[in-house]
Amino acid sequence: MSEKEIECPKCGKKAVYIEHPDEYEVWLKCTECDFFLGMSADDWHRIHNSPNIDEKIRKTYGKEHAVSGKKCRFCGSSSEEGGAPGFCSSCCYKILIIVLVIMIIGSYMVWMALL
Repeated sequence: MSEKEIECPKCGKKAVYIEHPDEYEVWLKCTECDFFLGMSADDWHRIHNSPNIDEKIRKTYGKEHAVSGKKCRFCGSSSEEGGAPGFCSSCCYKILIIVLVIMIIGSYMVWMALL
């Protein structure tokens, strides 16, 4: 299979090439974007010999990068920073501060009600 026959699941161009850094590992890289997918040689052998290689690579890449393609539920940004699932890290901090303030106010209200 030639270098340019595999479609990149990230940019959609047929620019994915294969590297074999050692006998146990295979790397798929795109010359057009920053796509990178590493897999075992056995996994590559199973995918390489299948008739729909582009679809299998897309599924494998999608499984490994499922969270990165989603947007933050709070602010809508597509930041790939770590945070709680569905939220970017800056929104996680904001939500935690809001929860903390609500807990402090709630505990103060309970304390005042008991006096």
